[in-house]
Amino acid sequence: MNEKLGLDKSATEAVAGKLGKLLADLHIVYGHLHALHWNIEGKQFFGVHRELQSMYENLAEQIDEVAERMLILGHRPATTFKEYLATSSLEELPSRKYSAEETAKLVLQDLAHLIKELRALIETAGEHNDEASADLGVEMLGEFEKQNWFWSAFSA
Repeated sequence: MNEKLGLDKSATEAVAGKLGKLLADLHIVYGHLHALHWNIEGKQFFGVHRELQSMYENLAEQIDEVAERMLILGHRPATTFKEYLATSSLEELPSRKYSAEETAKLVLQDLAHLIKELRALIETAGEHNDEASADLGVEMLGEFEKQNWFWSAFSA
Protein backbone atom coordinates (compact mmCIF):
# COMPACT_ATOMS: atom_id res chain seq x y z
CA MET A 1 0.00 0.00 0.00
CA ASN A 2 1.11 3.51 -0.73
CA GLU A 3 0.88 4.77 2.85
CA LYS A 4 1.00 8.43 1.84
CA LEU A 5 -1.98 8.11 -0.52
CA GLY A 6 -3.95 5.33 1.12
CA LEU A 7 -4.05 3.36 -2.16
CA ASP A 8 -2.84 -0.21 -2.56
CA LYS A 9 -0.38 -1.29 -5.22
CA SER A 10 -3.02 -2.86 -7.48
CA ALA A 11 -4.98 0.41 -7.43
CA THR A 12 -2.02 2.58 -8.38
CA GLU A 13 -0.98 0.12 -11.09
CA ALA A 14 -4.46 0.02 -12.62
CA VAL A 15 -4.90 3.77 -12.59
CA ALA A 16 -1.32 4.47 -13.72
CA GLY A 17 -1.91 2.09 -16.63
CA LYS A 18 -4.90 4.15 -17.77
CA LEU A 19 -2.97 7.37 -17.21
CA GLY A 20 -0.04 6.00 -19.24
CA LYS A 21 -2.35 5.16 -22.15
CA LEU A 22 -3.93 8.61 -21.90
CA LEU A 23 -0.49 10.24 -21.82
CA ALA A 24 0.53 8.43 -25.01
CA ASP A 25 -2.73 9.40 -26.73
CA LEU A 26 -2.36 13.03 -25.65
CA HIS A 27 1.14 13.18 -27.12
CA ILE A 28 -0.03 11.76 -30.44
CA VAL A 29 -2.97 14.19 -30.55
CA TYR A 30 -0.54 17.00 -29.67
CA GLY A 31 1.43 16.01 -32.77
CA HIS A 32 -1.77 15.88 -34.82
CA LEU A 33 -2.69 19.40 -33.77
CA HIS A 34 0.73 20.68 -34.80
CA ALA A 35 0.57 18.86 -38.14
CA LEU A 36 -2.81 20.42 -38.83
CA HIS A 37 -1.80 23.86 -37.51
CA TRP A 38 1.28 24.00 -39.72
CA ASN A 39 -0.36 22.58 -42.82
CA ILE A 40 -3.87 24.04 -42.94
CA GLU A 41 -4.69 25.99 -46.09
CA GLY A 42 -7.77 27.68 -47.42
CA LYS A 43 -10.21 30.48 -46.72
CA GLN A 44 -10.67 29.52 -43.08
CA PHE A 45 -6.93 29.43 -42.40
CA PHE A 46 -6.73 32.23 -39.82
CA GLY A 47 -9.49 31.07 -37.51
CA VAL A 48 -8.64 27.37 -37.62
CA HIS A 49 -4.92 28.07 -37.33
CA ARG A 50 -5.48 30.08 -34.13
CA GLU A 51 -7.88 27.52 -32.64
CA LEU A 52 -5.44 24.66 -33.23
CA GLN A 53 -2.68 26.63 -31.50
CA SER A 54 -4.92 27.28 -28.52
CA MET A 55 -5.75 23.59 -28.36
CA TYR A 56 -2.18 22.34 -28.41
CA GLU A 57 -1.09 24.94 -25.85
CA ASN A 58 -3.84 23.72 -23.49
CA LEU A 59 -2.97 20.12 -24.26
CA ALA A 60 0.65 20.71 -23.22
CA GLU A 61 -0.57 21.64 -19.74
CA GLN A 62 -2.85 18.59 -19.60
CA ILE A 63 0.04 16.33 -20.63
CA ASP A 64 2.05 17.70 -17.72
CA GLU A 65 -0.82 17.11 -15.28
CA VAL A 66 -1.23 13.49 -16.40
CA ALA A 67 2.50 12.78 -16.13
CA GLU A 68 2.66 14.40 -12.68
CA ARG A 69 -0.32 12.34 -11.51
CA MET A 70 1.50 9.18 -12.60
CA LEU A 71 4.52 10.24 -10.56
CA ILE A 72 2.32 10.99 -7.54
CA LEU A 73 1.03 7.42 -7.82
CA GLY A 74 4.63 6.15 -7.85
CA HIS A 75 4.89 5.30 -11.56
CA ARG A 76 7.20 6.74 -14.19
CA PRO A 77 5.56 8.21 -17.27
CA ALA A 78 6.86 7.34 -20.72
CA THR A 79 8.91 10.08 -22.33
CA THR A 80 9.66 8.96 -25.89
CA PHE A 81 7.54 9.00 -29.01
CA LYS A 82 8.61 5.40 -29.60
CA GLU A 83 6.87 4.51 -26.32
CA TYR A 84 3.85 6.68 -27.11
CA LEU A 85 3.36 5.09 -30.53
CA ALA A 86 3.69 1.60 -29.02
CA THR A 87 1.08 2.42 -26.35
CA SER A 88 -1.43 4.48 -28.31
CA SER A 89 -3.80 3.09 -30.92
CA LEU A 90 -3.53 6.42 -32.76
CA GLU A 91 -1.15 6.95 -35.67
CA GLU A 92 0.78 10.04 -36.65
CA LEU A 93 -0.50 12.38 -39.36
CA PRO A 94 1.61 13.01 -42.46
CA SER A 95 2.93 16.46 -43.31
CA ARG A 96 0.70 17.59 -46.18
CA LYS A 97 -1.99 20.15 -46.98
CA TYR A 98 -5.20 19.96 -44.88
CA SER A 99 -8.47 21.81 -45.55
CA ALA A 100 -10.59 23.22 -42.74
CA GLU A 101 -13.21 20.53 -43.34
CA GLU A 102 -10.67 17.70 -43.16
CA THR A 103 -9.08 19.31 -40.11
CA ALA A 104 -12.43 19.42 -38.31
CA LYS A 105 -13.07 15.76 -39.13
CA LEU A 106 -9.65 14.71 -37.80
CA VAL A 107 -9.95 16.84 -34.66
CA LEU A 108 -13.39 15.36 -33.96
CA GLN A 109 -11.99 11.84 -34.35
CA ASP A 110 -9.21 12.62 -31.89
CA LEU A 111 -11.62 14.20 -29.42
CA ALA A 112 -13.91 11.16 -29.59
CA HIS A 113 -10.92 8.92 -28.88
CA LEU A 114 -9.77 11.02 -25.92
CA ILE A 115 -13.30 11.20 -24.50
CA LYS A 116 -13.52 7.39 -24.63
CA GLU A 117 -10.14 7.00 -22.92
CA LEU A 118 -11.04 9.54 -20.25
CA ARG A 119 -14.26 7.71 -19.44
CA ALA A 120 -12.21 4.51 -18.99
CA LEU A 121 -9.76 6.34 -16.70
CA ILE A 122 -12.59 7.81 -14.62
CA GLU A 123 -14.22 4.39 -14.27
CA THR A 124 -10.97 2.68 -13.24
CA ALA A 125 -10.04 5.46 -10.82
CA GLY A 126 -13.51 5.29 -9.28
CA GLU A 127 -13.30 1.52 -8.85
CA HIS A 128 -10.05 1.99 -6.91
CA ASN A 129 -11.18 4.98 -4.81
CA ASP A 130 -8.63 7.25 -6.49
CA GLU A 131 -10.72 10.40 -6.45
CA ALA A 132 -7.84 12.68 -7.47
CA SER A 133 -7.22 10.76 -10.70
CA ALA A 134 -10.96 10.56 -11.35
CA ASP A 135 -11.25 14.32 -10.79
CA LEU A 136 -8.39 14.98 -13.23
CA GLY A 137 -10.22 12.84 -15.78
CA VAL A 138 -13.57 14.54 -15.18
CA GLU A 139 -12.04 18.00 -15.63
CA MET A 140 -10.35 16.99 -18.87
CA LEU A 141 -13.50 15.22 -20.07
CA GLY A 142 -15.53 18.41 -19.68
CA GLU A 143 -12.98 20.39 -21.69
CA PHE A 144 -12.85 17.83 -24.50
CA GLU A 145 -16.64 17.54 -24.64
CA LYS A 146 -16.85 21.32 -25.02
CA GLN A 147 -14.23 21.26 -27.79
CA ASN A 148 -16.19 18.46 -29.45
CA TRP A 149 -19.29 20.65 -29.39
CA PHE A 150 -17.38 23.60 -30.92
CA TRP A 151 -15.84 21.53 -33.72
CA SER A 152 -19.16 19.79 -34.40
CA ALA A 153 -20.84 23.20 -34.77
CA PHE A 154 -18.01 24.35 -37.04
CA SER A 155 -18.36 21.36 -39.34
CA ALA A 156 -22.17 21.28 -39.43
